[in-house]
Amino acid sequence: MEFHNPWRAPGFWAKAHLHTHTTESDGNLSPAHVAEIHWRCGYSLLAITDHDKVTDVSDLDRDGLALIPGGEVSCPTESGGFYHVVVLGIDAGALPPSGQPIRDTLTAIHQAGGVGFVAHPYWSCNTVDDLVGLPHCVGVEVYNHGCEAEIGKGISSVHWDDALLRGERYVGLAVDDAHMYGYDALGGWTWIRVTDLTADAALEALRQGLVYASMGPEIVDLTVEGSVIEVKTSPAEAIRFMASGQRGWCEQAWGRPPLQGARWRVPDGTTYARVEVLDERGRRAWSPPIYF
Repeated sequence: MEFHNPWRAPGFWAKAHLHTHTTESDGNLSPAHVAEIHWRCGYSLLAITDHDKVTDVSDLDRDGLALIPGGEVSCPTESGGFYHVVVLGIDAGALPPSGQPIRDTLTAIHQAGGVGFVAHPYWSCNTVDDLVGLPHCVGVEVYNHGCEAEIGKGISSVHWDDALLRGERYVGLAVDDAHMYGYDALGGWTWIRVTDLTADAALEALRQGLVYASMGPEIVDLTVEGSVIEVKTSPAEAIRFMASGQRGWCEQAWGRPPLQGARWRVPDGTTYARVEVLDERGRRAWSPPIYF
């Protein structure tokens, strides 16, 4: 089994928003206003990721909120489409230009000490072929609230599963990708297990996969003992164990009191499994994958 269990890692959970825009590119609010909103709404980590630039966030930290420098660049796909790549933790001079091949872009991000992941695969019309063989890619956005609110293409769990089935090792991340800061904000976030509240600690946790994604539900605990996965959650209507091929299991409340946990024995031959939690409002949370 290959799994760095975030719920057994030292440290604490920090609520993070890893993809947002400001007036430094095509957003409606200033960087200071965006930081203020997230601080007041209980976030502990914020990455401002304006298009094709690294916005200066050096003076935006405040008690309980750490800023992560970042940006967002575009890359062509081999089929004539495009990727958007979110870049975290690099200086302005190291941001790769848009228009370069994605493998070169991700390699440049890695060499500069940063972290890169693929934004909104469903919205971008990325295929599974687009998502395999990407060096130094830590994950994909399994949920993008702005894309979901605008055109209903914010949940990319099928794209994620297709990549995992083909042997990729991506975590799923939830973000807002907010521009207007109306209906496109405060609907998706990533919990990161950090040892201290700094950008460096957050980046290292992302590299290790010490995260889970959410629109609202909480994954309180997750254990793996042999082939048995057990999870404890906030009140849920369903707890799904998603796995490779036709394997998996769904525990449903079916009108009974909400679930607050479930367990599943993973069948032989399973290559990966992950947990997905749904609450009464249809909101979801996604664990990182467990590889067998």
